[in-house]
Amino acid sequence: MKALHLARGRTRATLLPGAGGRLHALDILLERWTPLLVAPAAAADAPRAPTQSGSFAMAPWPNRIAGARFAFGGRTHALEANHGAHAIHGLGAFRPWSVESSSAEACALWCSLEGAWPFGGRLVQRIAVHDDGIEQTVEVHAGREPFPAGAGWHPWFRRDVRPGADPHVRIDADETYELRDMIPTGALRRVTGDTDLRDGPALRARRLDECYRAVRGPLTVRWGDVELRMQSSPNVTHAVAYTPEHAFCVEPQTCAIDAFNLAARGVDAGVIVVEPGRPLIASTAWRWRAG
Repeated sequence: MKALHLARGRTRATLLPGAGGRLHALDILLERWTPLLVAPAAAADAPRAPTQSGSFAMAPWPNRIAGARFAFGGRTHALEANHGAHAIHGLGAFRPWSVESSSAEACALWCSLEGAWPFGGRLVQRIAVHDDGIEQTVEVHAGREPFPAGAGWHPWFRRDVRPGADPHVRIDADETYELRDMIPTGALRRVTGDTDLRDGPALRARRLDECYRAVRGPLTVRWGDVELRMQSSPNVTHAVAYTPEHAFCVEPQTCAIDAFNLAARGVDAGVIVVEPGRPLIASTAWRWRAG
């Protein structure tokens, strides 16, 4: 599988356009090159579990759409279910992307939504590495008609970036969505106990799968003396924290889980309606420092 390699200073990244346009690897130079992301040793193995490693853009929606169905514009739209009865993580992670441009430090990718999304349209990613981080932008473009949209990023972070140093995660948000069978009911809950990440606690044995709303400031991950700050555009108002035993995910996104169905019920869940010539454009800059 043909990969794109970007590098600048103390940061290097490997992207796989043909496997969902994913960020397969993100390495930073500490005492030696150190991977931040969980990834198969061979890039060719990444497509076998496209949502279980590396980092990928979620668009034209992030996370789940309940029952793989939603209503918009007076019609009910059905999608392919790929997570039990639900549609998960958008379409970009499962489709090949084309390279629009590339250099040693940056690239632009795009993929068509025709045939997979009832409204048509296309997705664009722009990625650039810096000496101390990486910037990523996702664009969701309408084709012939408006549609509801959301976007986000789903990184799988390693727990052992600094061996013996338990990861700390900070998400400055006061509320999460109440979930039932991993689908929001529409009710909100105040963060408390294990779900309260406002002070950047250690993950330890916390097993979270939570969607936070009205997130303030950057998301922060810390492994001992290594800190990663994830500063996103103002329309990135939500975040998901998922913390299985072997890895953890901190996912900045523009809207909630099942946001289209929440919006149809009158819940302000961050849905953005794109129109021809008026795309959704969201960005996130991940900067790291050590010491």
